[in-house]
Amino acid sequence: MENELHLTDLIDVEMLQRIQDAFSDMTGIASVTTDADGVAVTKGSHFSDFCMKYTRSSPLGCQRCELCDKNGAELALKKGASSTYFCHAGLVDFAAPIIADGRMVGCFIGGQVLTEPPDISKIMQVADELGVDPASYIQAVMKVNIVEKSQIDKAASFLYTIANGLSNIAYHKYQLFQANIEIEKANRMKSDFLANMSHEIRTPMNAVIGMAEMALREDLPPAARDYITQIKASGKTLLTIINDILDFSKIESGKMNIIPVEYEPMSTIHDVANIITTRIGSKNVELILDIAPDIPYKLFGDSIRFKQILLNLANNAVKFTKHGRVLLKIYADPVENGETVLHASIEDTGIGIKKEQIGRLFRSFEQLDSKRNRNIEGTGLGLAISKLLLTLMHGTISVESEYGIGSTFSFTLPQKVLDDRPSGVFNNDPPVHAALFIKNSLVQEQLQKDLDRLHIAYDNCTVTGTEPDNTPDYLFIDYAVFSSAMQDYIQVHPELTAVLITDFYTSVSCNLKNLRIVKKPLYSLNLISILKNKDLHFDEEDDADHFEFTAPDAQILIVDDNAINLTVTEGLLKPLGMQIDTCLSGKEAIEKISSQMYDIIFMDHMMPELDGVETTHIIRRFHPEYDDVPIIALTANAIDGTKEMFLKEGMNDFVPKPIELQFLTAKIKHWLPAEKIDRQHGMSASRNTTGTDNTVTATNAAADNTQALPAIEGLDTKAAIQLLGSPQLYMTVLKDYYRVIKQKAELIKKYEQQEDWHAYTIETHALKSASRQIGATDLAESASCLELAGSRQDAALIHEQTASLLHDYLQYQSILQPYFQKEEKISAQETITAPVLEKLFYAMYDAIDNLDSDTMESTLEEMTHFIYPDNQLEFLNQLKTAVSDIDVEQCTKILDAWKSVV
Repeated sequence: MENELHLTDLIDVEMLQRIQDAFSDMTGIASVTTDADGVAVTKGSHFSDFCMKYTRSSPLGCQRCELCDKNGAELALKKGASSTYFCHAGLVDFAAPIIADGRMVGCFIGGQVLTEPPDISKIMQVADELGVDPASYIQAVMKVNIVEKSQIDKAASFLYTIANGLSNIAYHKYQLFQANIEIEKANRMKSDFLANMSHEIRTPMNAVIGMAEMALREDLPPAARDYITQIKASGKTLLTIINDILDFSKIESGKMNIIPVEYEPMSTIHDVANIITTRIGSKNVELILDIAPDIPYKLFGDSIRFKQILLNLANNAVKFTKHGRVLLKIYADPVENGETVLHASIEDTGIGIKKEQIGRLFRSFEQLDSKRNRNIEGTGLGLAISKLLLTLMHGTISVESEYGIGSTFSFTLPQKVLDDRPSGVFNNDPPVHAALFIKNSLVQEQLQKDLDRLHIAYDNCTVTGTEPDNTPDYLFIDYAVFSSAMQDYIQVHPELTAVLITDFYTSVSCNLKNLRIVKKPLYSLNLISILKNKDLHFDEEDDADHFEFTAPDAQILIVDDNAINLTVTEGLLKPLGMQIDTCLSGKEAIEKISSQMYDIIFMDHMMPELDGVETTHIIRRFHPEYDDVPIIALTANAIDGTKEMFLKEGMNDFVPKPIELQFLTAKIKHWLPAEKIDRQHGMSASRNTTGTDNTVTATNAAADNTQALPAIEGLDTKAAIQLLGSPQLYMTVLKDYYRVIKQKAELIKKYEQQEDWHAYTIETHALKSASRQIGATDLAESASCLELAGSRQDAALIHEQTASLLHDYLQYQSILQPYFQKEEKISAQETITAPVLEKLFYAMYDAIDNLDSDTMESTLEEMTHFIYPDNQLEFLNQLKTAVSDIDVEQCTKILDAWKSVV
């Protein structure tokens, strides 16, 4: 619009048509409006048959008419008055220009008249040129009006006046366009600036937080520890603010893409609940989840943005609530035509919002009642981002609030349904009965609602009582009323299942075998899990559970092209005492089975060269000795029909990634020959120390161990350790993940640039799996989206999103570096070679040229993995200092000097 003006962008076509029609009605003279090239933009008014039916119906005639109209308007523009002229067919026309910003953007044309009888010979000549029947053409021209010249002059003057009016309208509209262009440009510049600055700030902030994390591991005086803890906490708060600004600027500049994927909404809700529980911490606030169990099992939508909106709204609720409750309520409309609408609301008993301030809620950078809320952190962007994201996803958001009482934020989100089965189902047949000893009225109210949904009868018992009137199947107990008398009752009634509901941070040690310990918040899905899994956890005939065995004679082969996954699987199986072999490819697996007999083969699904299915085909076809050996697929694609697909391809079962200890061990127990299972040397001894359910003990132990580990930015360490079973295994897996970041990132970039979509899909699949295993859930989701894009060969999306994925992936180099750098320095054993050093020099020079401090640091770190001759060691030490100071000139001088001695 800045360089090219179009009449129809400045003046509505309907308005032009109305004005033109009015002119022709008043003067009785034909008229038409064209663009700057003479091409008509309106329908002709009062057009004669000579022009419409014959002259303009011919392609050559139409072209000549357009040229005449354009030339006539340009002539009028030069004269500064209307222009009267003879058209190519011999009729009298007149024209006036429509002008904006000094340029002709259109023409207002009148005429199609004669001042004297027509020249028949000329008409016949034109008819011949245009390929029109001469007799018909002559007959038509004889019907053209003959008008006095003075009447034509008056009409031309009138038309010129109208054209001037249209020019004024066009010019004012042009000014508005220009103003909008400037506003858009300013917004773009602001968004680009915010995005660039956010990235610039993130790098040093990551360093600040990382160094604070390292400092907190040292033996510090109490005061110093407090100061550094505050630095770390403030740094994390600042990073959250920066992330908000970055998201907002992306949305404003149109760079935020909504990426729909297959996801399970209950999994997302569960993650949000865990995060919010930790945010509440020691506040006197109860998190209540009112989640309808009939929400469809699998949806198709942007799960990351859905989670972000839930977290934004829930975080706000926690921020502004000092006591009372935060209620998260979610349900779904009935499925119609493969779609549903999710309804979510977050209700709090916080400070509330004044009526006059509600209208400002969703504006960017707005903080309401800033004096009252001056101690509450944030940019004021969370709600604005949520609204913009919902608009992008065709959702809505609203708020109800009462000042001093609390607020309720509600939103709707349309989603496609991939699997309309309910997320939670409990068949209450035969019917079970529950008794409730709940002191907390908020917890009691929601538990009653969830039990009613499942059609389970229950009794509310007085908290002062010691036992229900009749022995129930399930006894739900609030930790606040968990007395010694209650414990005695549970012990003498082994037929019931007692469920102790505790706060998230409460640790319970209790020697009761039929007691399950459940952390708040208790909601429909984990309630159904409790009800369904009673036999699984308390089966007396099965020696308690799946984990009480070892298999020292069992031979296991694990095949996976990802070293991290091998470490995870091997580490999870280690306590079972089995003899484990690993290999990194299908080809290597075939070599191993040719010389060794295994009891079970765990086979990764997606691998380069030979994938898991192809390797299985070869084993089944050419190694008949393995006909009865179970091959179990390891896959991150555990969608409906996955098991059936693997069975069809010759496998026996599958284990979904990220691998869970219970699930993996259950598969071992199921498929391993019975004679290889030794129950006498299992884990039952550990049960006797507490007498509690082993699942609870293991989970609590893992949870206790996570307290000894630091919180690592971007990683859900607690969930990952509970998945893997021990912090030691977690740190081993994390180290393997850290060591290959640069190598794997380069592979993904290479395959993207080469558009090798098969290899790209395999690498993003591996990144997804490994990231989930260490608790990098956001990165795993991003990798999952691009894995799907790779399988669909969606080149545009891959090229657009890969850089962002790799940026987030490479961030983990600096995040994880403090945890492993000392060990890596010690383990440097390989002597540097000239080709390797040349490659490192090149990488460092390139990073210096781009002022890329992250790559400078990662390249330097790679350099430290080698042993150097004495005459080069000093250069390495000098380079460390220069990189640390980000002194690029000094870095260049050191590299130049170093190269001269190589």
